[in-house]
Amino acid sequence: MISLPFPSAVISLLRDLSALPYENLSKIAAFHREGASAGAGEKSLLLAAGWLDKSRESGVGGTCFSLTWWLERRMRAQGLDAAFLMGDKGTLKNIHCALRFDWEGRAYLLDPGYMIFEPLPLPEAGLSASAWISPNELRLDHLSERDAWRLWSGPRGELKYRFDFRRQAVGEEEFLAHWEASYAFPMMGYPVINRMRDGNQYYLQKRSLLVRTPEGGTLRKLSEAEMREALTVTFRLPEPLVREGMEAVMSLDRDFFRK
Repeated sequence: MISLPFPSAVISLLRDLSALPYENLSKIAAFHREGASAGAGEKSLLLAAGWLDKSRESGVGGTCFSLTWWLERRMRAQGLDAAFLMGDKGTLKNIHCALRFDWEGRAYLLDPGYMIFEPLPLPEAGLSASAWISPNELRLDHLSERDAWRLWSGPRGELKYRFDFRRQAVGEEEFLAHWEASYAFPMMGYPVINRMRDGNQYYLQKRSLLVRTPEGGTLRKLSEAEMREALTVTFRLPEPLVREGMEAVMSLDRDFFRK
């Protein structure tokens, strides 16, 4: 998609992150175990250069905030500047984040938190830009009246609105404040796991597992035994995390597997 000369360092960092899942189970477990101090601990951990290697070994991933933070830190360490963008969805503000990276007169969206491991050119003047990253089509619309970019994704011909990224970047302090606030999001009460592998997508929200390939998708609701198997086998999360995370979920909602 991206023609050279695009910084190979950025492509390499995105490829590194592609080995990890998006997952909030470790975040739920940490908050259940440590309370408000979990956020500070997560941010401190991500300052360590060895976080990615440890995560690859353990199978633990992160949410959009941790993945985006790690990418920005590593780019900064290599002398590359990127800006934090916050994403809204309707009236829900600052529920997603990504990076804007300007290179040789063009702006690109870097969005590892949404499992997009290719730089996406950001359109201007009310135009749109599309890309195919198996198994989904992606489209970015420039919303001139809102000074924002709207991200759509899904199977060909079935795109769904995902997020609006405000053009105005935020500084590190504001980004960290939104990260801290994310511990109060409703999704902290149930698992959300997303993984891209071999051109296929595996997405779990609450008890529903979506498997999408370039040919189509299947959706099914999981029993407790199927959930634990999916978390350890499909998403390759370590068993101790699955056990602790699901205990935290069940402590919040005893009827989780009855719904």
